[in-house]
Amino acid sequence: MCCQNSNYPKNAKMERTIQTKFYEFNQNNSGGHFDVDENVCHRVIIEARDKKHAIALFEPMIENQSGSCPCCGDRWSPEYADEINLDKYKEKGYSVGVYSHYPDAKQRWFNLYGEFPRIEEPTWQTRYGSKEFLGKIYFETIEQYCQFMANAYGWTNPDIRIHFMDGTKKEIFKCDAAS
Repeated sequence: MCCQNSNYPKNAKMERTIQTKFYEFNQNNSGGHFDVDENVCHRVIIEARDKKHAIALFEPMIENQSGSCPCCGDRWSPEYADEINLDKYKEKGYSVGVYSHYPDAKQRWFNLYGEFPRIEEPTWQTRYGSKEFLGKIYFETIEQYCQFMANAYGWTNPDIRIHFMDGTKKEIFKCDAAS
């Protein structure tokens, strides 16, 4: 009978909020090709409560994928999923540069990275013995992070597929802004 003494109205609705994170799964080019279907492509991003939950959501997506090859290794390694920490990028930035051998290096930098918010404006710097127009960007949203990764490392069509907890998906395609 202790519940009858509760201060909550009988028809009160409980609101619950959960914190989610994003996890990145990268496909190895095993056997000289990438598998692409309605769930996977070169990179797959899963929104989940934690890494274990992300792996549990991801594994059914890859059970019918082609496997490994003896020389290239496993196509997928779900246990090595990386948490995407946008706060880290907002705090420390992500260094991006264009080498001086491009005659239009400054313009190229702004074409490639100008859409992203910056922590450090680009300047000419010498790094590892090479002159580079270098700055630091950061990502405000998972979509910004994915667009950067697709532009920099895209190999498939789409380049990245994001799976949100509500069941929706978003496809990210490489934009060749360097030209």
